[in-house]
Amino acid sequence: MANNKLPTDIPVQLSSNQVRSVAIIGGGASGSIVLDSLVQEDHIKSITLFERRQEFGGIWNFDPEVKKTPHDIIKPGFTHDKTDPQLQNPFNSHLSDKKRFIFQKRSTQERFEETPSYKGIKTNVIQDVMTFSDLDKWEVPGITDPEKTVYVEGLVVRDYIDKYIQRNTGNEKVSVIKGTSVEDVERIHREDAQEGEIDYQFKLTLRQPVNEEHEVWWQEVYDSVVVATGHYFVPYIPFVKGLETVQKLAPEIVHHAKYYRDRAHYKGDSVVVVGSRASGADLSKYLADSANNVYHSIRTLANTRVRTKKSNVTQKPLIKEFKILSKEGEKLNFKVIFEDDSEVSNPDHIVYATGYQFSFPFLNRLLAENGRDVTKEGALIQNLYQHTFLIDEPLISFVGMPIDGISFRVFEYQAVLVARYLAGKIALPTRADQKKWYADRLDFKGLTRGFHTLGLEAPEYLKGLTELGYVDTTKVAVGRPFPVLTEENIRRVKEFGQKLVDNWDDR
Repeated sequence: MANNKLPTDIPVQLSSNQVRSVAIIGGGASGSIVLDSLVQEDHIKSITLFERRQEFGGIWNFDPEVKKTPHDIIKPGFTHDKTDPQLQNPFNSHLSDKKRFIFQKRSTQERFEETPSYKGIKTNVIQDVMTFSDLDKWEVPGITDPEKTVYVEGLVVRDYIDKYIQRNTGNEKVSVIKGTSVEDVERIHREDAQEGEIDYQFKLTLRQPVNEEHEVWWQEVYDSVVVATGHYFVPYIPFVKGLETVQKLAPEIVHHAKYYRDRAHYKGDSVVVVGSRASGADLSKYLADSANNVYHSIRTLANTRVRTKKSNVTQKPLIKEFKILSKEGEKLNFKVIFEDDSEVSNPDHIVYATGYQFSFPFLNRLLAENGRDVTKEGALIQNLYQHTFLIDEPLISFVGMPIDGISFRVFEYQAVLVARYLAGKIALPTRADQKKWYADRLDFKGLTRGFHTLGLEAPEYLKGLTELGYVDTTKVAVGRPFPVLTEENIRRVKEFGQKLVDNWDDR
């Protein structure tokens, strides 16, 4: 049952024996709940979680010292294929010579491991749903009143994720490997496939630093792969006329928000912040306490809910051009021209809080076999049903890709669904129906990150996942149950969400 022969007109269901071993890629929030959900499925005998950093927690880790924005890589309009290409797999070259381990000079290619967390970052989703259902309170030393931990600092979230993973590390079927990145996933023939089963597994090529100069590569085989890497690592700066010239002539002026750490660096300066989502609003607010003037460039002023009201912050529309006037020694003389033809001359800093691109370089070669990129220009994951299942690759799942959902609770629903599917307890719709869902979503949202954005759709989306993952428990035993999203949960999300908007400067 090779991949290109999968039928399109029958439901997709795995046998209970198809998946015995699973690799989870990523040790952040989504990876932690996938691990817990898989552990509770008896059919799955071996689970390995790979985390490329030396600590769990994903984007909630804080790297106090980071490099400056690498302008040689992050250029205006560059998509993930240029900024985050796949590394050469030494096992697919003359270098391997059938070796099990390959030691070689450490790669210098940028892999964007640093997180975007900055000093003072706090959650903006209430703890009721920012946590998982069986551990639904943050642990803040000295504070026991849940109303005082509605929002918490980033390191509290990091510690929560670490604790959630650690509770499963003693399980005999769990392996956790830190400091290791998955660099390639390829299909290999499965000799013991039974009638009607998919006749391949996945060989993962793994890379781990040995010291400052060298690294080791090796390979492991798994029946299934769950991608839980998140999507806040590969920065994106949109194309604007003249911006690349500013980058080239005065690279210290242009930054991506990923590399922001502390407002002190901007003291007394003039700053343009680009981006209308929460990070742009956050940075505008923080920088206003240090900079003399902040100009916040927002795509649609009338539709932007979250913005600071501080007196030294001026809202502006999109930037249409950077106009270079002259270069005298180290001093660049230029103008930022906005769509309303207003101008700002010679700002000291331009901070792009314009988000990130979906990038999964370890899948590039695998999915290229089907003539398809993993993502569409970094904006969305192609052929992904319910933001979770690769339609043409039934043994690869994604958890944690939805944006602006009900946070960790969305990941929990996805993880339970994936665990039941991999254990052979539920069927997915036909591939034809899955493709229709994808096509309808694409028509509705377009080729934008909005494709994976839930927002107010979240409750209905979670209801759909529950229906898709329904199991008659009088006939079949299940592991982890779906959480229950109550009307009170939804009410509090809306209530506190509005309070957050109304009191943005005070949070």
